[in-house]
Amino acid sequence: MEFTETVFNRHATRHFTNQQLGQEQLISIINVAKQAPSWANDQPWKVVIATGKTLDKIKESHFNASNHNLPAHSAISPLHRTAMGLQGQKNAANQSKRLASFLGAQEKQVIDNSAHLFNAAAIVYLLVPKETSFWSAYDLGAFGQTLMLAAKDQRIDSMPAFEFVKYPNNLYSILKVNDDYQFAIGIGLGYQDKDALINHFRSTRMDPTEFLTIRN
Repeated sequence: MEFTETVFNRHATRHFTNQQLGQEQLISIINVAKQAPSWANDQPWKVVIATGKTLDKIKESHFNASNHNLPAHSAISPLHRTAMGLQGQKNAANQSKRLASFLGAQEKQVIDNSAHLFNAAAIVYLLVPKETSFWSAYDLGAFGQTLMLAAKDQRIDSMPAFEFVKYPNNLYSILKVNDDYQFAIGIGLGYQDKDALINHFRSTRMDPTEFLTIRN
């Protein structure tokens, strides 16, 4: 794909098909993502990808925890909407309203898909050292975005979500990760199920006039 086409065609895929991804595809995507900028060339990221039987264990563990309404204990706590800035509160409220209206009677899809980790064919876990800084968060964001664009360039869809790192204790055990690293974010990869209504929803983006200032 052309770069602009890739950017505009990447979107959150909330339900994937059962089609699997090959190891060579995943390595190819990571080789592109590693070109992301990094402060002082720190490259703080550690990447662990779950597929196959390992991913099945993670999905089962996550579903059981969700089904029992266990509280999240992620390493990086999500910001509650009421704590967001006014701009964020407005955008988040608009997103919720639009999504509920779009799904109608199928609104429960959001919860069901999350509980099953969106049926992702692979989950890419991005980790950073426990002793880290805001600059590492910037680096990891750049890595994650580059990764998703690299995937889309191969016509592979993606879903970055807090849901993937909601229960990190289970992940440490299943993935055998040293606890001097923390799970920052998970990105689901696969091919979107075009028959799933939720995959046809598109988030809106603000017009530049709402956030951009240029001083001459």
